Amino acid sequence: MSNQANVPKINRAARLSILSALYASGVVGILHWLNREYDIISDPLSYYAVGALGAWMASAIAAFALSVMALAHALSRVLDVSRVGIALLWNAGASFFIASIFPTDVTASCLPVTIVGFIHTIASYYAAPCLVSAALLLSRRGEMLYGFALASWFALVVLVIVNHLQLHIGGIGQRIFLALVWLWTMLSARRVQRLRLRGDASAQ
Repeated sequence: MSNQANVPKINRAARLSILSALYASGVVGILHWLNREYDIISDPLSYYAVGALGAWMASAIAAFALSVMALAHALSRVLDVSRVGIALLWNAGASFFIASIFPTDVTASCLPVTIVGFIHTIASYYAAPCLVSAALLLSRRGEMLYGFALASWFALVVLVIVNHLQLHIGGIGQRIFLALVWLWTMLSARRVQRLRLRGDASAQ
């Protein structure tokens, strides 16, 4: 599946992806406990990037971006994967990183009112479909990973509809969607490590 020279690089990239994703989820969890100002049902996660603890949320978004890009790097050294899927994964990671630099606007309508907030919104809106499209292309039908990819697509579609209808449950919808893609990223990185281990065993 990959030549032996690539094995250490694949392993390091997969490990970095897992650790970065764990950091992101840990920070998000702590911020929910420390900052009770926002409603998890209606308010998006990006609101936590505004205020005294905003730098922590920005670091969590950047860490998830790093996790996605590290996974893309690991998969790029595996031969039998979709190159389009890898390109979409790189785009998703880069877009999440941009979203981490430009904080959102906290508004009643959840719509941006400044250029900084607009950049955050556009980067986030671009990253989400790139990531779930990559998940579908990089997962094999019938496997658990493919199930998470399909569930992520469904959650994204529902989230778009909910936000369009202004049902004020977009916060929990976004959290469910991000939890699904977080799980897909973690499990994909772990799968890359298992493939690497099997490759080691077959070479001996």
